Amino acid sequence: MGQATEMTTTAAPRRALEVAGGLVLDAGYALWRQVASIAQGRFAETTVHAPEGRPGGDSAGSAVPDVVLIPGIYEPAGFLDPLRRRLQSQGRRVIVLPELGYNRRTIPESAELAARRLRELGVSNAVVIAHSKGGLVGKLLMTAYSEEGLVSRMLAIATPFGGARYSRYAPTRPLRAFYPGNPVLGSLAKNLEANARIVSVGAGFDPLVGHATHLEGARNTVLPVTGHFRILADPALLAIVDDFIGEAPFPREQAG
Repeated sequence: MGQATEMTTTAAPRRALEVAGGLVLDAGYALWRQVASIAQGRFAETTVHAPEGRPGGDSAGSAVPDVVLIPGIYEPAGFLDPLRRRLQSQGRRVIVLPELGYNRRTIPESAELAARRLRELGVSNAVVIAHSKGGLVGKLLMTAYSEEGLVSRMLAIATPFGGARYSRYAPTRPLRAFYPGNPVLGSLAKNLEANARIVSVGAGFDPLVGHATHLEGARNTVLPVTGHFRILADPALLAIVDDFIGEAPFPREQAG
């Protein structure tokens, strides 16, 4: 009994230190991506990024679907650059949306802007890879614009499909929009048909969205990662990205 008590009392502080360290690394990753995005001037660059080794970027007539990257709130297009480069190296044409700026608009406004840009580019049946709020924008593209066939399926990373419990206390209006009672989130939640074409990946400990990444009817995966941002560089997440792009089957439920 004494040994069990000692193990319990030492395990809790150790876990707390691990979580604290993970959150520091998470913040460092977010800061790195923000600084790198500004330094590379992504707002001034083209929206379409050709597959590596194929100049031009026109995929008309190609059987390989385009990949559309949608970052989260306060994340510029360049925030997801590591994923963009990885996908280009695998022969994919990647579309980013610098027009979204820091993605502070409402979800419907962001979706309309994205839809307009995809129409201009002649994109159809695209594959979306999104982070955080980007997954909500992506699902609206799949549902409200379904007749246009702009997006076929989506991999959503750390997306608060169930809302973020403490968002109503956030310091800015765009962040407060993620409260669970938001009508937009409620409307998206009622549309279950699209969920079967969505893979939702969450972190084991995400201080911003918690376990709200679970989506009924979707393929849900939880990775043993601490943080909201660092999951983007986790090797297990990158393997999921590769499988998703290659249309490999996923387990229905996986816990980390």
